[in-house]
Amino acid sequence: MKLSIKTMRLFKLAFTLAIVLAYTASNAQKVTKDSSNTVLTTVETLPQFPGGVPAFSDYIAKNLRYPIEAYDKKIEGRVNVTFVIEKDGSLTGVRPVGKYDPTLAQEAVRVIASSPQWKPGIQNNKYVRVQFTVPIIFNLKK
Repeated sequence: MKLSIKTMRLFKLAFTLAIVLAYTASNAQKVTKDSSNTVLTTVETLPQFPGGVPAFSDYIAKNLRYPIEAYDKKIEGRVNVTFVIEKDGSLTGVRPVGKYDPTLAQEAVRVIASSPQWKPGIQNNKYVRVQFTVPIIFNLKK
């Protein structure tokens, strides 16, 4: 299932902004692990999907499968998926938030949970745990 052009643009815009902010605040000093288990939402250097925003958009487009039940019932919608990018780049706590269709949410969680490891976030020259929320949009082709 391919995402619509509008959906792809939304992903690119959201992640481009995140990456620009991350690179603006980044520095070249040695980075170590933070001993804290605190989950942050704002950091100097945001986590990054391997290959950046275009690679994330491609990953979603190639791996997202429209649930058959939702397709048959012509269910469309957006599922906001929240997760934590750990200090090693792995994803934990992947879950839908807000209002969503359960069949769409299950697929959105699956595709995010199966993503490769990310480059972790950095705060005060230490790798930290960072919470992210991304929208996954299901749109039937007209």
